[in-house]
Amino acid sequence: MTETTPIAAPETLNPREMRPEDVSECARICFEAFGGIADRHRFPRDFTSREVAEGLMQAFVGSPTIWAVVAVADERIVGSNFLHEGDPIGGVGPISVDPDHQGGGAGRKLMEAVIERGSGAPGTRLLQDSFNMLSLSLYASLGFEEREPVVLMSGRPTSGPAEGVEVRPLREADLDECEALCRTVHGFERTNELRGAMHAFAPVVAVRDGRVAAYATTVTFWPMAHAVAATDEDMQALLRGVATVVDDPLAMLVPLRTGLFRWCLQEGLRSVKPMNLMTLGTYHEPRGAWFPSVLY
Repeated sequence: MTETTPIAAPETLNPREMRPEDVSECARICFEAFGGIADRHRFPRDFTSREVAEGLMQAFVGSPTIWAVVAVADERIVGSNFLHEGDPIGGVGPISVDPDHQGGGAGRKLMEAVIERGSGAPGTRLLQDSFNMLSLSLYASLGFEEREPVVLMSGRPTSGPAEGVEVRPLREADLDECEALCRTVHGFERTNELRGAMHAFAPVVAVRDGRVAAYATTVTFWPMAHAVAATDEDMQALLRGVATVVDDPLAMLVPLRTGLFRWCLQEGLRSVKPMNLMTLGTYHEPRGAWFPSVLY
């Protein structure tokens, strides 16, 4: 969600499901809206080009587990939003509104649409740029609660691989153990998302004493990177192991109130930007080590 000075008068807005032919315009809006707020607050842009935003939206619209909605004013698309509903907890985003139409109620309409769509799920979650006061106020007014401050961390650990832990690519046979681990840490599973990551990214596991002690969907593409581990040491071992075999720096959203954040600082990773995890519905305080994707 982005912010600007409210427009003069409310518009008549009609939400409807996104169509494939809407993707190009929605990508333009997303790129300009997110870029505008990042530039104003002097943070790096989430989308480096309009083409990146369009590629992501094309993938989302083509997914059977993602519901996409647009807001239309005077037959013109003015914003879009997504609900990721493949697992028990729904994840929201990205939501964006055309800079020329912000402040007219489109953001609220788009959020109300995904809330209604996800009302049958135990909970719905999102990650919000904590420097964006308008989106923070909007989500709070709709019932979302701030649960965890996080920060985007990027870099390479100075420590090498941990002894006694094998870090390797995720296999289909690992999914049951990963599901059980996620249930232990969060109280729910993200197995469908993890299975999908096997086709889009390169998920990894850390194996200790013959059992999966940690997994991550990815550790270099932070918007879609989530991970869970039995302990801080297991998470650290996973990150240390992956860092030795990937070309790109690690990039993930790290909860501030955890040992993982302090470890990242000690290992030389840098803080990039702050965000908030916000939830609607059921929430269990995590037990173990974890970091969220941009969805939750």
